[in-house]
Amino acid sequence: MSPTAPHPNQVSLTRQITDSPLPESAPGGFGRFGVQEPFKEGGGGILTRAMDPYLGREVIFKTLRPEFKDNPDVQRRFLREARVTALIQHPATVPIYEMGRDPDGNPFFTMKEIQGDSLQKILAGVVAHDRKYDAFRSRDALLDILIQVGQALAYAHACDVIHRDIKPGNIMVGAFGEVMVMDWGVAKIMDGEDDAEHAPYEELTLDPEMTVYGKVYGTPRYMAPEQAKGQTDIDHRVDVFSLGAVLYECLIYRPLVFGSNREELLKKICEEPFVSPAKKEPIRMVPPELDAIVMKALEKDPAKRYATMNDFVADIQRFRRGQPVSIMNVTRRAKIQRWVKTNLPWKRTGILLFVGFLVGVIL
Repeated sequence: MSPTAPHPNQVSLTRQITDSPLPESAPGGFGRFGVQEPFKEGGGGILTRAMDPYLGREVIFKTLRPEFKDNPDVQRRFLREARVTALIQHPATVPIYEMGRDPDGNPFFTMKEIQGDSLQKILAGVVAHDRKYDAFRSRDALLDILIQVGQALAYAHACDVIHRDIKPGNIMVGAFGEVMVMDWGVAKIMDGEDDAEHAPYEELTLDPEMTVYGKVYGTPRYMAPEQAKGQTDIDHRVDVFSLGAVLYECLIYRPLVFGSNREELLKKICEEPFVSPAKKEPIRMVPPELDAIVMKALEKDPAKRYATMNDFVADIQRFRRGQPVSIMNVTRRAKIQRWVKTNLPWKRTGILLFVGFLVGVIL
């Protein structure tokens, strides 16, 4: 069952849609793009940049690495990534332009090139005091990014798709503030049994920031416990957990868990209790509402997390507006503090407090 009622024009994705084979005679418009420039390589794909002479714009090509060219399981996941990205038509997903086969029969798709930085790079820049990222020193600026990510994920969940690999590296912020959720390559379609036991390949890496494939899909540092255990009956709440882990990192500029390798990280995710950001980094002065929100999203038991991504996002939005969040009883003191923050500019409040102090001294 979808966690959100779909819009009448919204597509509920199934494996029949996302995983169907690409016809052998699907040339697309490969020949018109000419020379391609190296762009990026990772996982099972190679990305190159080329010019579309018809529209006069640069596009990004994605094709399979040569060793996976004839692997039907890898091809199926490649096609799923393209179709999921294309069919989740939300402002925070990358537009897909075309799909086909190159002259050697290798499947490809083209997409928009996103100009900007990943949230991972932005957080690193803030920590390094890089002036380029001064605009992101504001906690509210980071919360606004995560709200857009959460809304895109809620839309995907309504389409019966789980991203399964939410992390700062897969969140792009464009030059004009646009936010994009990238890399749907390990997305799970919620219409049947998980395909982990038919895994195409496994990315063997010691880097905890890299996506892994196989019995366990995703990035170890941001996995929900049930995902880290390789359970096949996972649902949209794994994305709630992962976005909670990203929020945690945005609040104190430190990841939820540390570890020297994949196994150590997965063990900490599954077995060790999490320390709240307010307790781990008191100097960051994390508001109690945000502390409660992030720990709710990071509950190890999925039943205790936010029931839907919309619920999670709604609480972040309530905090941004200075309203009570759903998971906390509001004290009278907190109400007064919120009213002051919402209704009195901080400079005026400081002046009033200073005048009050002087009057008290004089009296």
